[in-house]
Amino acid sequence: MTTKIDILAGLASHFATVEDEMARALATDEPRVAELLAQLGGFHGKMLRPALVLLVAQTLGEVSGDHLRLAAALEMIHTATLIHDDMIDEGDTRRGMPTAHVRHGTAVAVLLGDYFYTHAFDLVARMDRTWVTTRLTGTTNVVCRGELQQMCARRDLDLGEDEYERIIHAKTAALCELAGELGAVAGTPAQRQAAAEYGRCCGMAFQIVDDCLDFSTDPEKVGKTLATDIERGRLTLPIIRALRRAGAGRDELGRQLLGVANSNDVALIRKRIVELGGIAEALTAARAYVARAKTSLGGLPAGDGRNRLAELADFIVSREF
Repeated sequence: MTTKIDILAGLASHFATVEDEMARALATDEPRVAELLAQLGGFHGKMLRPALVLLVAQTLGEVSGDHLRLAAALEMIHTATLIHDDMIDEGDTRRGMPTAHVRHGTAVAVLLGDYFYTHAFDLVARMDRTWVTTRLTGTTNVVCRGELQQMCARRDLDLGEDEYERIIHAKTAALCELAGELGAVAGTPAQRQAAAEYGRCCGMAFQIVDDCLDFSTDPEKVGKTLATDIERGRLTLPIIRALRRAGAGRDELGRQLLGVANSNDVALIRKRIVELGGIAEALTAARAYVARAKTSLGGLPAGDGRNRLAELADFIVSREF
């Protein structure tokens, strides 16, 4: 089976440069702030967005300094969302380490996330590409809107699949879409559009799979606190599909979802969602997005780079964390 390591082979030196770019962008002469950043260590996401930028760039030619800076900016924005999400979800650990709000309190975590946001914008603004800056700030607005929409939709048993998809596009897929587009920054408009669609579909599939893993993943394997969607009252695709399939039992399942009081309640609901086929149906939807992502690759040059992008899309629905 192809692994993430196989797919991203050859990107290690680029990833190291991306992390260096992030460190330079975030650097400060203020000792207290520098110490705070040092304590975070290599805190960031799974580097999916930089991987999209770099693989698309390689498919179209060479990875440039602009690609590396754009990859760094996208990962900084994603990191800001992680810091804020951990605080909202009351997550205690990420990558096996205490989260920022646990270490330093909520006020510092809010400001730290903002620090990552603003320095990402500054990094891109220094590239002096107005349309890129506009796309980055606009996409960040979309991400924030998606998070707000998700919060406002909690415990709404009538949440439809269309709105769920709008939420996950905003909070996850929009940044992946931009990663694909910026990977093709030196390409033609048609190539940028194809790469953006690839990133969008990968992002949609990634979030759906994440929502499925919430039902089964071992927190020790993931390295973070699993604040379950059930406990938070979030209706994700597995839950929406299960409610649809529950028939006469829909009202009872709804009462259970709204009345979660302890881990036993969560376990019983998880079991019911699986029995009703919610997970299986959601994974089928994720695979459909992967198929669309791979179809969009027809707009990019054939070769090893495009093959690795196809493998990355397949990996999204086969991962365990």
